[in-house]
Amino acid sequence: MNGKSTKQLKSQRGIAMMVALLALLLLAAIGMGLMFMADTENSVNNNYRDSQKAYFAARAGAEQARLLMGTDANINAKAFGLDGVMPSSASKAGMFYLINPTNGEGIDPTTGGVLNASLATNPYMDDQLCWEKYAGLALLTGTGPCGSNNQPSQLLTTNASFTSPTMPAPGSNGADALAFKWVRVANKQNFMGPLGQLVSATAIDGTIATNVQQVCWNGSKEIVIPAGTTCQGQPTQVLMPVWEVTSLAVTPKFGQNPGSRRMVQMEVAFKPPLIPPAPISTQAPVQLQGSFVLNAYDFCSCTCTTSGSGNNTVTTCNQPVNPSCKQNAHAIFTENKITQIGGAGQTTTMYGTDPTGLASLQNQKWPDSLNIDTLINQYKNQAGTQSPPYSSSCTGTADPLGIPPTYKNCGTQTNQTYGTFPSSLDPKVNPTPTEPTNYTGGVTEYIPGSVKLTSAATGGGVLVVDGDLEINGGLNWYGLILVRGKVSFTGGAGDSTNLFGALLAGQDVTATDQAQQDNDKFGGSINFHYDVCALNNSGKGNPPQLLATHEIMY
Repeated sequence: MNGKSTKQLKSQRGIAMMVALLALLLLAAIGMGLMFMADTENSVNNNYRDSQKAYFAARAGAEQARLLMGTDANINAKAFGLDGVMPSSASKAGMFYLINPTNGEGIDPTTGGVLNASLATNPYMDDQLCWEKYAGLALLTGTGPCGSNNQPSQLLTTNASFTSPTMPAPGSNGADALAFKWVRVANKQNFMGPLGQLVSATAIDGTIATNVQQVCWNGSKEIVIPAGTTCQGQPTQVLMPVWEVTSLAVTPKFGQNPGSRRMVQMEVAFKPPLIPPAPISTQAPVQLQGSFVLNAYDFCSCTCTTSGSGNNTVTTCNQPVNPSCKQNAHAIFTENKITQIGGAGQTTTMYGTDPTGLASLQNQKWPDSLNIDTLINQYKNQAGTQSPPYSSSCTGTADPLGIPPTYKNCGTQTNQTYGTFPSSLDPKVNPTPTEPTNYTGGVTEYIPGSVKLTSAATGGGVLVVDGDLEINGGLNWYGLILVRGKVSFTGGAGDSTNLFGALLAGQDVTATDQAQQDNDKFGGSINFHYDVCALNNSGKGNPPQLLATHEIMY
């Protein structure tokens, strides 16, 4: 090796170290970048997860409130007590909060009287209420969340004036309470929300609707009612109030994460009660036999006394004494004819005592509001078990439009209990039966085929039979019985009333041409007493319908 080559090698000494250091620096930069990206992605994921927790907690709060409105007597009474009452700071009425604290923390959805209140000072403050534009709420003094969103009417309560009971919810007031903090329940009004949406420009009575009138539900659409009236007090039809259920959820702080805040709102309403025009309403012909009892006076508002026994039994009701007694129902309402075999039955109406004469309405046009197929589908969707096999085990296939029609076979069911029959109406418990108060024991029971009930079936609410119904050995029911096909009632239960409410039955497509045995048969000591309160209460054991839901974004 000559001297020139040796000099060149000496001049290149240390280059490998420099390359290695540069490569190490590059790898370190890449690693730090990947770490930063991973940390950012983790933060994004954590924030998203926390936000989703808050969203579903808010949904859970609204759903829990909806459930309790149907099953909790106190909350149900509070909700119905809002009918006709819009939120007002002066009366401290018109809405209420249900709170859900964690470990006994204090939750105040109002400003608490703090000037220039903000979410920084109270993260549980109801900063959405002002967007509902309730005219009766006091104006907020100073600035506030709505002011920061350019909301001209700053309608926020300035003190804890509305009742805020603790909500019966899983883990409430404990360490494992769900993250929703409060649920507000209030009537929906005609003009509300950031967009100022109108439900209708015309009220139910044809007058021009104002912005602050209450919104009600008729079973298919929302309707505005005149100011100063209630949904349930409309003269032309029975309506139900539409409630806005608003739920706030706030997750706990974690490190630098301040916690997520999400709000969900639902519109809910009970289905208006179905009030058939008689204790027995049917499209098929009706055959009466045996010592039946049909009383068309409303058990809820009329007082009836019975004297004598057997064929000498006389029932007198007190319409002259009690003007509020609802007495205009007939014993039977049918699209066809009524026949009676024997004369042992007893019929009590304001129109007389002959069930085949003036006491009943025969050959009537069937009202569209009593469409059996539509009603069965509606109540089927409200049933406690909303998918097959429901509560009954049935076999076969159904063809209700066939000639003759066929239904699934749900067999014989013995000693069945669906919901709760009020003890105040049970003569074994109360010798003088009385109308129950705050009844919430009803259910919607759907039987997807023909069934035979034996040995004193009992319950309350709505019993839906998607086929033929045969009852043998007695029945105690409080509410509505809805049957698609034929009804046969043979074998009563002594002197007790079998049905407080009403029975509504359809007909087979060939019923008018069928032989006598295909009529609806009622005999064997049946005892039916028309009861409007039972019909009104028949759906209250279920939660109200969910009409609309959305997350509040602003």
